[in-house]
Amino acid sequence: MVMAYRIAHFCSVWRKKSVINNLWAAPIILLYRFVTECLFGYEIQAGASIGRRFTIHHGYAVVINKFVVAGDDFTIRHGVTIGNRGKSNACPVIGNGVELGANVVIIGDITLGNNVIVGAGSVVLDSVPDNALVVGEKAQVKIIK
Repeated sequence: MVMAYRIAHFCSVWRKKSVINNLWAAPIILLYRFVTECLFGYEIQAGASIGRRFTIHHGYAVVINKFVVAGDDFTIRHGVTIGNRGKSNACPVIGNGVELGANVVIIGDITLGNNVIVGAGSVVLDSVPDNALVVGEKAQVKIIK
């Protein structure tokens, strides 16, 4: 999943540099979307900016918006949704060393600090400081390390 995202992201970046690049990049991105969404059941849009050492455990039903920015050492599990809220294109900015449990929803113009752990099933609608453990239906900070 991560390798397919990296290839699609490369094509997405290069196709914006010139019209000629669309001739080879656009078909690859379309194939990526078809394979990932229709066959494998996840949607990590090629425009999303995700740092090094991105890890996905059991990636079924993962959705990441193209305006999401995530740092290095980002780990997610199945059922994670990261995106915008309403008609705004503002998406979360995620720091380094962030780990998201299963079925986490992170939406809106918010920031998750570095070394944050978000517990399974949490809905994060507000910004989270560095070194925090976040859990709950409408997630609240419980522990700052």
